[in-house]
Amino acid sequence: MSVNPVSGAGYLFQGIRLITRPGLRRFVIVPLLVNILVFSAGIAAGVSWFEGFVTWMDARVPSWLQWLDWILWPVFVLLLLVLVFYGFALVANLIAAPFNSLLAEKVELLLTGRPLEQGGGVPQMLKELIPTLWDETKKILYALLLAIPFLLLLFVPLVGPILWFLYTAWIMALQYADYPMGNNGLKFREQRRRLRERRTLSLGFGAATVGVSMVPVLNFIVMPSAVAGATALWVRELKGSPNYQGAHESRVATRGVLLVIDQLSGHIRGEFLTGPFSGQPLERVSTQDLIDLLAQWYAGDLASAEALEVYLEREREQPVRRPTSAQRADAPKPTARQHMPQEEARAVLGLGPGAGPEEIRAAHRRLVQRLHPDRGGSDYLAAKINEAKDVLLD
Repeated sequence: MSVNPVSGAGYLFQGIRLITRPGLRRFVIVPLLVNILVFSAGIAAGVSWFEGFVTWMDARVPSWLQWLDWILWPVFVLLLLVLVFYGFALVANLIAAPFNSLLAEKVELLLTGRPLEQGGGVPQMLKELIPTLWDETKKILYALLLAIPFLLLLFVPLVGPILWFLYTAWIMALQYADYPMGNNGLKFREQRRRLRERRTLSLGFGAATVGVSMVPVLNFIVMPSAVAGATALWVRELKGSPNYQGAHESRVATRGVLLVIDQLSGHIRGEFLTGPFSGQPLERVSTQDLIDLLAQWYAGDLASAEALEVYLEREREQPVRRPTSAQRADAPKPTARQHMPQEEARAVLGLGPGAGPEEIRAAHRRLVQRLHPDRGGSDYLAAKINEAKDVLLD
């Protein structure tokens, strides 16, 4: 599935991929178990009650009305999904709140390579257990009070259900964005302000969360996925780009584009240096525009085309169909390859001027582990990384 990571919905699906990372799986277990147990208990209780109701009703209505069972069951299933989602999802988040905060902390570390200043892992989680649960209670009270006008409008045909869905999407965005924002010291009022500044993006994320929550089986994984997705949304959209600087960054520059690679997570971002999107981050440009630009670069800037291929395939999950030799016949012939300057080599490995052989080898090893073609990386980046190591060790 190809998902544009700039869209709000794209961050939820990015969260689903994040929770499968080896370094995060153990932090997903508790939120996942809480979600499964609470949702399963809610569904089991609902089904048991409804079976009793149907039995009671069948004993009191004429036999020719027994066909009503066939209508009531589908209606009940729909109502059960709604009630379990709205009621039990709040309970599940309340119970799992401390573990969700820990998961958000670890996802942010994975994405940025930088631990939270106030992060303290499990001991910190236990210390802040009561304040975290109180914050969750405040969010629930906010959601319940805000629900009153939307519940009244729910009876307005067409408009009411749409407004209710938007209300729910907003609450879900607030619910899950609170974990990474709270970890960074933002109070609930400031959280709401930041989400309002990116209202369309926030509602897109919340709407996707609501939709997935209504799908059987997928609703079991929606909570940890939404926590991870909201953390990616915070890091890349709401926190601000000046703060999104990994502790170990590598930079690969061509004439047209600069790629910035986080050595710890393998995440790639970047910026256009020339062309119609000059000065813009790659994250802000649509996938189709990137594909169109790639076709132009194949004909005039092969190095930039190779770099853009890497970004499209790794970050947008967009398979690239490279032109054949005949199709590239008109492209300028590549000039003789120049020796990589030491400054560029240090930028590729993310090292300062004083880095010694051990640091060079360590940086090379980290990048190869993340970006080697055998691990889903690219030949282009692998060649750059190997060349940079050779230049600095000569």
